[in-house]
Amino acid sequence: MATRSQPIGSRAKMAAIQSYTRVGSIQQALAQMQRAAPFGNARLLAGGTDLLPQVHSGRAAGAALVDVSDVPELQGISADGEQLRIGAATKLADIVRSPFLTGGLRVLADSAAQVGSVQVRHLATLGGNLCNASPSADTAPALLVLDAVVAIVSQAGERRLPLDRFFVGPGRTALQPGELLAAILLPGRWREGAATYLKHAPRAAMDLAVVGVAAAFSQKPNGSPEVRLALGAVAPTPIRARRAEAQLLSAPAFDEQAIREAAACAAAEASPISDVRASAAYRRAMAALLVERALRLVLRGESIEQGRSRAS
Repeated sequence: MATRSQPIGSRAKMAAIQSYTRVGSIQQALAQMQRAAPFGNARLLAGGTDLLPQVHSGRAAGAALVDVSDVPELQGISADGEQLRIGAATKLADIVRSPFLTGGLRVLADSAAQVGSVQVRHLATLGGNLCNASPSADTAPALLVLDAVVAIVSQAGERRLPLDRFFVGPGRTALQPGELLAAILLPGRWREGAATYLKHAPRAAMDLAVVGVAAAFSQKPNGSPEVRLALGAVAPTPIRARRAEAQLLSAPAFDEQAIREAAACAAAEASPISDVRASAAYRRAMAALLVERALRLVLRGESIEQGRSRAS
């Protein structure tokens, strides 16, 4: 597809947008970003559910929009051997119904189903949900427990980064100038595991998470267990609760005492804030409660529906 660039007029609502370019390949997107680099205002547009409100509110002043929604390399879900590749511009609605996400990988579809409304999910993309770097992003804890890796491209080539190193602060990622997120890579071994995402919010839909918790459990080929825990909305970024994971794995058995101690440890790893949605103390208490429930789900095979009803 040819690159099309169009200046934007001075209409009040669109005054923050300086230009709009629709591209058909990653290389075209990178070239357009480089042209805007001296002005520091290149912004990628795929779904726009986060970007356009920022433009209208003036938080993206002078934006040069580069529309990547038609770039084939950024679309879809595919299997490459034991690895799953999800294009960064894949819509959340497509992730919710993907046949590739089975077993433990299904937790990504379950978390995507809890983002916004049906209408939002048909526009919003997985890459956008991550690049917005909200501490409460629903897909982030699910991807963290699946050991996700992000593929980042620039004109210098591709580099890969574990997702837990991608988030560096509220609204901030490890992306450097001239880079874009191309794909999210998942190890296929989690198809043999169990994973869940539990979200506490005032409403069952269309609310940001007050606390989000993901847990995953599997067994290595040698029979030893793997446990992953991740928390959202309780720290400046989504986080892995690594000390809690280690504590649980060191327990003699995955009994109630071990689960409660791991949940308390995970809550202690959090650093929540108080805001209009909840106090720090409430978030920490809910984190412990949801970790307990999530661990029971993945360790004891309780139904996902049962865990969700308990978390509501």
